Amino acid sequence: MPRTEVKNFALASGITGAIVYISCIIFMSVLPKETLIKLANLIFHGIDFSKIIRMDIPVREILIGVVASFFLWGVIGYLLAFIYKKLN
Repeated sequence: MPRTEVKNFALASGITGAIVYISCIIFMSVLPKETLIKLANLIFHGIDFSKIIRMDIPVREILIGVVASFFLWGVIGYLLAFIYKKLN
């Protein structure tokens, strides 16, 4: 895997992470709180979201979350591609 492919995989991972984060925010803006709690409890079994879920997330926090998700998943994607490259 050439270096450009490693970087492209990292970029794709970062973009995907940001899209997932934005999708989550969209779900939170259109679904009622009770439905979100049930959905989150189904996906993350063992965690009770009824006491920790917030519905009023400021725009500033959303933007910071999108950027943080992009970088976090970009680094994860880079590491994954880098390790894969070294193993082959």
